[in-house]
Amino acid sequence: MYPESGTTKGDVVSHFSAVGERLLFHLNDRPLTLERFPKGITGKGFMQKNAAKYFPDFIDRFVVERADGITTHPVVTAVTGIEYLANQNTITFHMPTTTATDYDHPDRVIIDLDPPPTPGGAIHEAAWATKALLDELGLTSIPVATGSKGFHVTAAVSRRVKVAEADEFGQLTAALLAARHPDLLTAQFRKANRDGRIFCDWLRNRWGATSVAPWSLRPRSKPTVAVPITWDQIDEVAPNQFELGNLPDVDPLRQLLVTPNDLSAALGLARQMAVAAGVQIEPFDRFRS
Repeated sequence: MYPESGTTKGDVVSHFSAVGERLLFHLNDRPLTLERFPKGITGKGFMQKNAAKYFPDFIDRFVVERADGITTHPVVTAVTGIEYLANQNTITFHMPTTTATDYDHPDRVIIDLDPPPTPGGAIHEAAWATKALLDELGLTSIPVATGSKGFHVTAAVSRRVKVAEADEFGQLTAALLAARHPDLLTAQFRKANRDGRIFCDWLRNRWGATSVAPWSLRPRSKPTVAVPITWDQIDEVAPNQFELGNLPDVDPLRQLLVTPNDLSAALGLARQMAVAAGVQIEPFDRFRS
């Protein structure tokens, strides 16, 4: 599966078995998008939103109506489902912030810090800036080293607001961060307009959007893993530091999700901050912006 490191399909399945319970905590009952590599990560991979007809009955299905039709996502509710999908050459599990049982109300908000090709230490500075703003807004957060270039700063929220409000909160947060740190951060979607700054990607909170699930592998040259860490660790951790064989045993994000914060209050405060700072957000269309 990973020719450079000699990582085999058996190693991949063993990994997902070993982290199965931790991963299931995040994946359970969520409509999934699978990133599969039948010929290994150097071959052609693909993103799979619709459950294959041959998937067994212990892989549940969840139908989502879209403007151009329907999508029948696979859903796992047990570690056996994760192991089966890993055996189908799934490298990365992508998940929304909502579950199939409650598809309108998220349990987390995510600010995806997406750096330019050579971010240096700026990515850690960006993470601390994001934490500081979320702290002001009353949201406790945890960074997730994505196994790629950046961090996902993630806050646990109670299921009292709808996806549209979480989307607004994410966009307000990104705009406020860009206004506070204009040389470091940007909320510009188009790469040509970022001028080497780190993109505060709020789009993970939109309806139908997904993000990499913690404890997933990434299709990079080495078998890197997305891992939740603590703020005490972050200055010593690169986003792509964790690989098979050097994974921690604890999940601080799981602990955080047990005691979620009130996003309604945070959203109200973010709106006030935006008015005071003269920050405005506009309706977003990713195909035109």
